[in-house]
Amino acid sequence: MNIPYGHPAGDEAHPGELSPADVDLYREVAEHGPLHMDELMTRLMTGENREAVARSIAVLTAAGLLRRVGADRLAVADPADVSSRFLKRWEDRVQATQLDLLRVRGQLAELALIHATQRHGHGGPHLERLASLEDVTRLLDRQAGACTREVLAAQPGGPRPAAQLLAARDRDRQLLERGVRLRTLYQHAARFHPPTVKYAEEVTRLGAEVRTVTGDLARFIVFDRSALFVPLQDSPGGALVVRSPDLIAFTVQIFELLWSSGELIHKPREKSFVQGIADQTRRSILHHLVQGHDDRTTARALGISVRTCQRHVSEIMHRVGATNRFQLGYLIGRHGPLEQEGSISALSLKKG
Repeated sequence: MNIPYGHPAGDEAHPGELSPADVDLYREVAEHGPLHMDELMTRLMTGENREAVARSIAVLTAAGLLRRVGADRLAVADPADVSSRFLKRWEDRVQATQLDLLRVRGQLAELALIHATQRHGHGGPHLERLASLEDVTRLLDRQAGACTREVLAAQPGGPRPAAQLLAARDRDRQLLERGVRLRTLYQHAARFHPPTVKYAEEVTRLGAEVRTVTGDLARFIVFDRSALFVPLQDSPGGALVVRSPDLIAFTVQIFELLWSSGELIHKPREKSFVQGIADQTRRSILHHLVQGHDDRTTARALGISVRTCQRHVSEIMHRVGATNRFQLGYLIGRHGPLEQEGSISALSLKKG
């Protein structure tokens, strides 16, 4: 039985698991409690383990798994009532690791496309280059019309223009009416754009699935896992159509990992959730700062405005006590918060 718990003071930054002794103590109190502190010590102490029993009491109390009844009696608490707080710690760590993994996978996918382009040129059976928006739109409509099973779409950049939303809504409605499964990913910034949220509500009622993710998100769309559209870097509005099964499978794998870490776009915007989005955004900004990206590049990658990006950077500098970006970079390099827990709080605790 392994239960994440908050350690006693001094070790709170490193969640762990209950020891067998901790579980035994919990069982003893559950079966015979509430127990007086002295009685509990007497039941479990063998002469040499007084310190161990005291430690288990401290651990379970700090975790909220034991509660005091009166001045000196202990009773057990329902683990279900306290588990979410500790599971969140693990989930945050897993999510940070997943985001790092996705960044690397995204870079590899980009390199794979470059490699395939160099081998096959921009034409041939696996790659087709469309330089104009009109050609891209025409082929997208044709591909959507022929689609029978599934569409996977990643739409970075936060808010989308009204004209795009209108065109997408009509196309999505036709797909959903034919029984095609439609899943779309946005960045968290889209949650704060009413037209995008309204569009998501409309297509969700028709059966679509929409989630949002933090951090970087590349733009692409996959039809029936047989055709992949990615934007051209050197031709705004253009797209590279990929039909290579290997590259499509790789992209789908990235999408599924992102999807598993995403949040339903209609999740209530309670204070803790909004704060969580802010913390994840700041963590992503830290990654970009480490890589030497400027504010404009970082903002575009995260789907936020340059002003919002600059505000987050200022808040990070204030929290860690940095007076300029050079000092912030030094603190990041010195304490390595991204490698440890991927959090600004880790850096804040270690500064100085």
